[in-house]
Amino acid sequence: MVPDPSSVSRRTVLATLGGGAAVLAGGTAVVGVTEPTALPDSITDAATTHYPTPPEVDALWRPPVTEAHAREAVETLAETVAESRRRWAEMDSVGDDAAPITTDAGGWLEDAREALDEADHDTALFRARYGLQFAGEALGYARAEQDAVDRATLRDRAAVLTDRARAVADDLKPYPTTDPARDLGWYVRIEGEVQSASALAARALPDDSDSGQNADSGGESDASADAVDPEVAGEVTAALLRGEVDAMTAERYRDTLFDRLGSDTGPHAEALRAAAERFRADLREYPSRDDVRDRYVGEVDEYGPWEFAHSRLARWCLGSTAPVPWRTPIDTDLLALRTVALSIGVARRRAHGTAVDRLVVEPDDTAFDSGHTLAAKRRAQATYESVVGSAPEPLLVTQIGRAVEDLQVAEVGFGGGRDRPMWRERLEAYLYALVGRAKLEAFPPLRDAILDPD
Repeated sequence: MVPDPSSVSRRTVLATLGGGAAVLAGGTAVVGVTEPTALPDSITDAATTHYPTPPEVDALWRPPVTEAHAREAVETLAETVAESRRRWAEMDSVGDDAAPITTDAGGWLEDAREALDEADHDTALFRARYGLQFAGEALGYARAEQDAVDRATLRDRAAVLTDRARAVADDLKPYPTTDPARDLGWYVRIEGEVQSASALAARALPDDSDSGQNADSGGESDASADAVDPEVAGEVTAALLRGEVDAMTAERYRDTLFDRLGSDTGPHAEALRAAAERFRADLREYPSRDDVRDRYVGEVDEYGPWEFAHSRLARWCLGSTAPVPWRTPIDTDLLALRTVALSIGVARRRAHGTAVDRLVVEPDDTAFDSGHTLAAKRRAQATYESVVGSAPEPLLVTQIGRAVEDLQVAEVGFGGGRDRPMWRERLEAYLYALVGRAKLEAFPPLRDAILDPD
């Protein structure tokens, strides 16, 4: 009798694979010599959920957050919550169904304080920033209801935030380094915070349509024309508060990096620029997503494993070039961030070709054996261990994030319905492992091109 996947225990899976805990301890040879069709799907389905996967990327490396850094963010959230509660207590009702669902941070302040007390500064910063979305919306809404905010004030505050972001970006030039594989990872993370702060500042700049006023109503007062719709005021206030935390984070990371650089440095700007141009040229050589879909899928009556696999691979690998927005409202080039984004785009496209070459699906297949999924996950984990290891350089960490996520989600879920047959669940998990492994293989030469483009 074939066991129900939901009833297969971790112990049963590992024992069936031959070696129990030895598999988790590194004894992967037993799995590797097992042919994909040697075990029933119920066993290999469950095994994909128990097989080792990489840790979160932030566990590999991230710029450290000090207590003072985290505490400032938590105090900002506390002050926002306090003012919001006070203003809402002063109002009997707002008379508008669009009012925020909470007048505080929805519990995030308490969570942030708890993390701070436990000296978990990274988590405290994250929770404080996240809570500012809720608390900021409530505060901005209340201020608008009480006529305590206007468009000019919001514009001025956004301009100050943009200037802060620009100042940090300008300070980074020409990207001095003592250890490029380490220092460039810092620059990417700093510029990520700069980009986020500047983008939030741009979102916080209200245009004329935000006031809810008729531009042709000549009889309104200046104060009325400068009023802000409460819902818009909430969104803008939340964006500004989060952007200000991002700007602070960028400043703190910049200061920490510069303290570590010392005086014996060399500029890396030209090397970054050369690598970026090489990556752009490389990207132009790859086909578009639509071209690939037309080649492998086209117009079909039956959408089976072959069509599903090639559609997924095209969508995952041949989409957007970079995982970050290209435009920022600050007048500067975030060169380290842009170069790494381009390298990720190249890795995705290279991974597409590699995955297509390794694909075990045939055009007339109607099912998929999850033994292939387990085998692909084993190979992907081995590639991760050889490429990334336990102490990767910061630059590489900034590149591999999505590839690691691919490996983490390469698990067979539960389908079985008409719209989600089990072959689709098994094949999708297989494709994640296939693509994640191919991306990881692509990154070392791309990293080296950033370090030394000659």
